[in-house]
Amino acid sequence: MGNLMSRLTTRPGALIALMVLLFLSVTILGDRFLRGVSLDLTEDGLYTLSDGTIETIEALGEPVTFDLYFSRALATPYPQLLSFGKRIEDLVATLASRSGGKIILNVIEPEPFSEDEDRAVEAGLKGVPLTDGSTLYLGLAARNAVDGEASIPFFSQEREQFLEYDLVKLIGSLSDAGKKRLTLLTALPMQFGPGGPQAMMSGQAQPYVLYEQLREFYDVQEIAEDFTEIPTETDVLMIVQPPALNDDQLFAIDQFVLKGGRALVFLDPHSEAMNPRAMAPSPSNLGPLLKAWGVDMPEGKVLGDAALAQRVQMGGYGPDSVKDYVFWLNIGKSNLNGDDVVTGAIDTLNLASVGVLNPVEGATTTVTPLITSSSASMLFDAARAVGMPDPDGLMRDMVSDGETHIIGARLSGPAKSAYPDRVKVDAPTVDAGGVAEGNINLVLVADSDLFDDRFWVQVQNFMGERMAVPVAGNGGFVLNLADHIAGSEALLDLRARGIARRPFVKVEEMRREADARYRSEEQALEEKLQAAEQRLAELEGQVPEGQAVFSPEQEAEIERFRTELVDTRKALREVKRELRTEIEGLGHRLAFINIALIPILLVLAALGRAYVRRRRITG
Repeated sequence: MGNLMSRLTTRPGALIALMVLLFLSVTILGDRFLRGVSLDLTEDGLYTLSDGTIETIEALGEPVTFDLYFSRALATPYPQLLSFGKRIEDLVATLASRSGGKIILNVIEPEPFSEDEDRAVEAGLKGVPLTDGSTLYLGLAARNAVDGEASIPFFSQEREQFLEYDLVKLIGSLSDAGKKRLTLLTALPMQFGPGGPQAMMSGQAQPYVLYEQLREFYDVQEIAEDFTEIPTETDVLMIVQPPALNDDQLFAIDQFVLKGGRALVFLDPHSEAMNPRAMAPSPSNLGPLLKAWGVDMPEGKVLGDAALAQRVQMGGYGPDSVKDYVFWLNIGKSNLNGDDVVTGAIDTLNLASVGVLNPVEGATTTVTPLITSSSASMLFDAARAVGMPDPDGLMRDMVSDGETHIIGARLSGPAKSAYPDRVKVDAPTVDAGGVAEGNINLVLVADSDLFDDRFWVQVQNFMGERMAVPVAGNGGFVLNLADHIAGSEALLDLRARGIARRPFVKVEEMRREADARYRSEEQALEEKLQAAEQRLAELEGQVPEGQAVFSPEQEAEIERFRTELVDTRKALREVKRELRTEIEGLGHRLAFINIALIPILLVLAALGRAYVRRRRITG
């Protein structure tokens, strides 16, 4: 046996045959026994499913069918889009392989004007029209066995880091029945708008746009100021600038959160929405609850930020009438947590007279900032935010503390009750005695003015209908927060993944070179085609005076231009075909490099090693 192996390894042809046989054997065995097993070597773990995702797909009670529509051939000229589409296909395939057959995946490449394209449109998918008249699809339609249907019309590259979240949310939406219950506790006139109930009685009520949007997506139930308990059917508790609460009411909120209830809390050191003409601050607080949750919100303090200050009209005319007002903040991308599934999708927020959140030393909870100030900020007494604003005076008094401050944050993890003495340890049930500690999941924002229409939306009247035109992302921020926190534990735990997209600098350079070689010729042909079409239209529209038909010379000229028109169109199609062929050839060469080059190099290395070994033996 040893002699046989020795003879085989000294013969290059036999060695190649052995390596090919070994490669095929490993491939067949791997496909048969190791399907679904993968090794993720990416920096950000792009292909490793989170624990929450695995729990979600393993808990599926019935099969779910995924129809992934991906126009791969049309995406070939766009390397980043092609790479993104493959990333989606790989992730969906990973979900299917880990589901134990509960997720059935169909990858479909819809041809133009085909039944597949009709089905994609029928499923609500939206394609992107290309310059050649074709439509590129990159979307997903899902359905279960009981007529549940959901879709992602088109995968946006801007949400690449949230792919796993969007897919898990899609799976969850298939089984959701009806609207979720949002219990609202607020002192703001959300359902009446400015003027409150008096405006309603006079027929002038204009509810907050955000309130109307919440009612569209949730079963919104307001609780009275004298409530004694949080309704048990509550999916999300939203507290926005609450009225003064007694200890019994605060304890009810404390217990709701500690028992796993989801909450969105918006407090304010001075709510301008409560009374824009107030001469004293309008604050709100939750007593000892914030410190029990791991943060502190300084009372009577409003944040000023010179870098984020909005430009506001202060009356008068000319450039001096528009000033930077440090209490009204325009929060951009750089001050929003880009790794969070909610704030990562928001471009801008408009806030007013905000407070700050300081993590409490020794707290057991995790404070994850969502909204932060710039470093050109400081705290002012809230009294300076009421009455007639003095932008110039505030700017003169700005002495930056050089720190960034947290304005909004996620609070999660183990926390203790703010009322430990009220918890009856020996009670027969948890409901009767309450809990002394638990894991909390909530979002706390030190501003409530973001709900007020005048800070984020322009409301117009069009033919008797109210039309809301957003000028900031306040509405999307609140709705997405509610949507996310009302979801399953898997959605709460999912983190934003790193961007799989990497700049293909060399590929883009090669594509641009190929494009440039044909672009000038294509442009010349298009100009020639346009001139021929124009001249032909002029000739065909001119019948000589006194004649019913064209002369033989005119007929010949028209025929010549028609022939030129056909030839030009044919040449133009040929140029476009050659451009696409070259780009596709680039794709094939890259595929060869990625797939076959390494095995070939290994074979050549083995042959080289065998040759050197043979020379040593014969030498």
